[in-house]
Amino acid sequence: MKKLNIKIKQLISELKLAEILYRKTSIRVTDQPVKDQLATLADNKVKFMMSIVNQFDVKMEELMYEVSDTIRPDWEKLEIKMDHLLLQGWEKDILDNCIAREKNLLSAYKELSQDAIYDDFMTELFTSQLSETYDFINELEETKAIYLSIFSL
Repeated sequence: MKKLNIKIKQLISELKLAEILYRKTSIRVTDQPVKDQLATLADNKVKFMMSIVNQFDVKMEELMYEVSDTIRPDWEKLEIKMDHLLLQGWEKDILDNCIAREKNLLSAYKELSQDAIYDDFMTELFTSQLSETYDFINELEETKAIYLSIFSL
């Protein structure tokens, strides 16, 4: 088994932030289709983290402990921002934050899928996630467009 490098740890940190963001938002948003969409995105982040971790010589519990320490400052800032948006009920801004989070992941997947240090399986894993992330962004953009059309009436 291989050891995790810093780029993979950073990706897992971003995935964990996204998962926490989507999970918390899905609990507090009132629109059921959006709740379901965000919960699904959170579940997908966990599945992808597990796929990555299974390829390396690391225990998920230890990694999550390390990641949680790393992301704590970013998460605290994000939590304050999201609490404000959720209290205001600004779904458009909430979705904008989710889209921005996916775009951060998109750039990480691009970089990792083009890095020659990974074997074919890992490169394909990053490439497939890159494709899925484009789909996620499109879904979130469509949801945002629906909100904009409803609230602009």
